[in-house]
Amino acid sequence: FFLLSTFHAKYLGVTYIYALDTRGLAATMTEKQWDGHPRTACFIFPEASGHINSSLALSERLAKKGWNVHYLSALVMKECIENTGATFDDERDAAPELCEGGLGYFAAYERLKEELCPGAKAWEGRAHTENIFLLMKLPGTIEWLKSKNPSVVVYCPIWNRIGQVSARVLGIPHVGIVTIAGFGGFPTILSSFLEPEGATFGDYKSLYQSSERNQAAIDSLCSEPYNLDRCLFEEGTPLYYFGLKPPFARTLGKHTIVTTIASLRDPLCDSLEEEDKLYMENGGSKLHYIGPMLGEEGMKRAATHKAAFTEEERKILMEQSEQAHRRRSELHPKQEDLVGLVKNAKSKGRRIVVVSLGTVVTSDRAAFGWKGTGAGESITGKELVQSVINGVIDGLSPYFDQSILSSVKADQTDSPLLICACGQQPDVLDDIILPPNSIARASIPQVDILRCMGETDLFVHHGGQNSTMEGGSCGIPMVVCPTFSDQPVNAAKLVKLKVAISVARPTTSGPKAVEAYRAEVAKAVSSIIDHEEDFSAAALELKNEIARGGGEEAAEEIILQAIKDGV
Repeated sequence: FFLLSTFHAKYLGVTYIYALDTRGLAATMTEKQWDGHPRTACFIFPEASGHINSSLALSERLAKKGWNVHYLSALVMKECIENTGATFDDERDAAPELCEGGLGYFAAYERLKEELCPGAKAWEGRAHTENIFLLMKLPGTIEWLKSKNPSVVVYCPIWNRIGQVSARVLGIPHVGIVTIAGFGGFPTILSSFLEPEGATFGDYKSLYQSSERNQAAIDSLCSEPYNLDRCLFEEGTPLYYFGLKPPFARTLGKHTIVTTIASLRDPLCDSLEEEDKLYMENGGSKLHYIGPMLGEEGMKRAATHKAAFTEEERKILMEQSEQAHRRRSELHPKQEDLVGLVKNAKSKGRRIVVVSLGTVVTSDRAAFGWKGTGAGESITGKELVQSVINGVIDGLSPYFDQSILSSVKADQTDSPLLICACGQQPDVLDDIILPPNSIARASIPQVDILRCMGETDLFVHHGGQNSTMEGGSCGIPMVVCPTFSDQPVNAAKLVKLKVAISVARPTTSGPKAVEAYRAEVAKAVSSIIDHEEDFSAAALELKNEIARGGGEEAAEEIILQAIKDGV
């Protein structure tokens, strides 16, 4: 057994002891030849809906073609993973000591940071501990991969670098799925995390390079039995990656899937050819821009950012996602076929309006969730969501039939059908009076509903990469209400293409900021409807361009090529 006890005793100051049986591993790593089962893939994805959902469409496609697909992920993702035909393994089983008490990786990492760096700012904690966290997960992830014997590993490079590192240790071809629009906008994203805490790129880089804990973890990763190349860790870690020429180059395999199209990428260089050359020369990786991977109709998707640490909690979350929030409707939630309702409304010429603001702002995350204000002074997540819903209702009010008292009877009119994906916070609809022609759910089959919609409808969303591409692929005009990270950048691109109006998150707080934001949302909704012809034409043009990206069909070909090319 290879023990890390000396490292932990000196640098961690906690009681975790991790052991890895290397008797069979040493030879595997020395030979660097991996003879995996053909048509077997291992997927490693996080407890983050926006990052796992694209992978589900690829998993579904591979499983239906006879592949054996295995996921290592969070318990809350179990149902949507198994729905694709893949098998699910709980990430906590790969690191039971790290996840002591039943915590998932996200929660376990927060605990680790607090134990090692009590009171530290987020960027400081990551500089000291992210490679320690990676080291702690590595033994169990390697054993999991050995037990599945895949021919390829598919992973999230932003949240699950463990996929890349464990695959490189074993010599397995690996493909990342990037769910931001490439890496050209990454410096802006990183700045949005650092600046509110009064830090710069240079501050993070200096602490990362001088931290004894971090350097000791890197020493262990680059020593027996892993023998990883030190250059993999010289430029920071995902999320706080300060190597910018080009960003993330050393966190990728030979092939990387990006869920946007080339013309919508965040450009790093003037031309795609220049970017390709940079990534090939600095990381040996080819970035493939394939657009969204949407899967077949009826495919379940992750729709929560709330954690579930037991099977009972997971089942409760799934049940809650099917329950109706307070709304006027004579249809029982278990019998309510939302896609069917949308198709029926479309057949009668009604406008469909969908409001969906993602899973982070409605989560319990401290800074960016329900009670948080983002990266600085602003209204809270709760105030933002409620202001958007109220603003949409205000903007649509001239088109409502006020004599209709239920959503069933509303089907007999030409009033717009409003569908809101509200998240699982119990107080989300406090102080909101939903009109009778509306339906509110914790989550909705968003892609299936959007596929029923078109250029005369409206999609109000947060500017997340998935929603941006889903709305664009269906040719729907949009109102974008970004909250953080890459969302303002995505919103700006849609505005430039004239398919959307963006409403920026307030930079002040209080009732006046809430009211002003609500009014701006209402104004945006009215403007889209008033100028429907212009927005519709631009939306159709974007739809046709995205269709040429290839989606999961192109992703399958990339997977096959990656297996041929090796590590």
